[in-house]
Amino acid sequence: MNDLDASSPYSVRLVVHRDGDVWAAHWIDPDGQESESFVLSLPLTTGDAENLRWYLETYLQFPGAGDRVRAGEIEGRIGQWGHALFDAVFGGTEGTYVYRNLMDAAGDGRPAMLTLGATDSALLLQPWEMMRDRGGPLVFQGVTIRRQLRGAGKPRRLQLELPLRVLMIISRPRDAGFIDPRTSIAPMLDALDALPGQVTVEFCEPPTLARLEEMIAAARKAREPFHIVHFDGHGGFHQRRGIGILAFERSETDNYTDPVTGSQLGKLLARLEVPLVLLEACRSSALSDRPAIGSVAPALVASGVGSVIAFSHMVHVKTTRLLVERFYKGLSAGRTVGQALAEARVQLRDNPQRWLREGPDADSVRLEDWFIPQLYQVGPDPALVVGDRRAAVSTPPRTAIRMDMLHGFPPPPMYRFHGRSVDLLQLERAFRRYSAVVLSGMGGMGKTALAREAAAWWLRTGRFEEAVFHSFEQKAGADRVVQLLGQALEGEDFSARPSDEQWASAVELFRRRRVLLVWDNFESTLPAFQDGEDGDSPVSFGSEERRRLRTLFRELTEGEPLGRLLVTCRPEETGLPGVKEITLHGLARPDSLHLLAAVLDQKSISTGGRQLS
Repeated sequence: MNDLDASSPYSVRLVVHRDGDVWAAHWIDPDGQESESFVLSLPLTTGDAENLRWYLETYLQFPGAGDRVRAGEIEGRIGQWGHALFDAVFGGTEGTYVYRNLMDAAGDGRPAMLTLGATDSALLLQPWEMMRDRGGPLVFQGVTIRRQLRGAGKPRRLQLELPLRVLMIISRPRDAGFIDPRTSIAPMLDALDALPGQVTVEFCEPPTLARLEEMIAAARKAREPFHIVHFDGHGGFHQRRGIGILAFERSETDNYTDPVTGSQLGKLLARLEVPLVLLEACRSSALSDRPAIGSVAPALVASGVGSVIAFSHMVHVKTTRLLVERFYKGLSAGRTVGQALAEARVQLRDNPQRWLREGPDADSVRLEDWFIPQLYQVGPDPALVVGDRRAAVSTPPRTAIRMDMLHGFPPPPMYRFHGRSVDLLQLERAFRRYSAVVLSGMGGMGKTALAREAAAWWLRTGRFEEAVFHSFEQKAGADRVVQLLGQALEGEDFSARPSDEQWASAVELFRRRRVLLVWDNFESTLPAFQDGEDGDSPVSFGSEERRRLRTLFRELTEGEPLGRLLVTCRPEETGLPGVKEITLHGLARPDSLHLLAAVLDQKSISTGGRQLS
């Protein structure tokens, strides 16, 4: 193989195929010259993989003393595995030569890239990012490690402009294990707030393949193409078909799993020229013992997507925050995909503490998870934004939420908001089909708290642009609702208009603006909840006021308004026609325990070492 030119990057491929029970490998240098074949031994066993999965996904849930000892042993083995992976790849004469050229290039500040090409899952399953020499992991010494399916074509090179545009898919089918999207998406949005004007996020709703295609095509037509498609949901293996899938939802009305194969999604994204896909999906890059062509991440690359970043394991909230902020910051600054991922990986290594619960002074443990993100890529490592296209832009981030967007809402709960993730998703789905929803339940169940949390979350994700709150406890009716809505969307001068004009304008604003209107404590308007004779007492809500309120409800919600109305009420029966009804029940046990722990913590009440269970 030729010596490395001092002015060129060094990109070398290790091509591996199975020959019976033996792994045969050979090197291909930047000039296309091939080395002699050699036997490659894979050092990590199935048991090693299970230990690693326990360490990354189970350990943080209940880390007792014995668990910490086991975790320490696994951390020690991470270094051993890294040396074993290094010896397997670079142990021969040709490997030593390749290694020297890689490190020389990296030491000179030139791109140094090692591509692992294969078609067998067992090879891609190995955590090659752990590979290390005496100086430590190669990924921290300037070497980019990426995976590739042999025979994948080269994608078209795209150079796009700031801001980076991300299309987020949050898919939660009814028949798949539920993961609270706020767990990972909220820290992602927090991270992107640190990049004002550089990154914008849109959400694919409903999370269907048809809607995904529609949004990407529309963005291209508007000359605002998406740089990144970010999938947050479930990935796995379709046992009957023997291929890797992502769990999309079937339709707006059918929320069960639509198993979309990696190749099916890849062909769509390649045709629409999406340059980068990020898979934050359980088991999205962790392959089974089936052929690698059936796994999602390599199948996307094989179909023509240029770059795919997949998480080999589920990640901690802090891991998401660190990785996403640094990765998107690097892309915005003109780094290549590989370089931006390398910088994000350094962030994970340098900040290893992962908290065990939310809140101040939370206990934490050290976790080595820097090797979780894996890069699958075809062709040169691209920079999505280059040259003068990196110029600063003044567009405010769509992820940011200001408190003045929550008009009239009460403050957050004293002991923070806990749980209700399934209820929140149920409300989201209802609002895709209905313009008004009643959230009913007994007093003290948390209806108002959920309404506030929903408003804040939906503003955060861009579903609504404003949110307006009105409680009927003070017996103020339709006219007050109209004033609050108009003032929130047009300003204080709205109140100077004649009352009839106010009414018509408020209705029009609700129908053409993406606003969430909350009618809280609606039971205060119902006859059974009046303190005096109907209409004869200042503390009563009379029949005429109820009529006007029903009229306002009808004018706001009929047809297809852009605004949405959330009504909280103790009984289900509200007298409002055609409204969708959802009943709120008690907290799930884990959520109630989290709430109890928060109360005890704020009140400085000790449990005497006893576990809450």
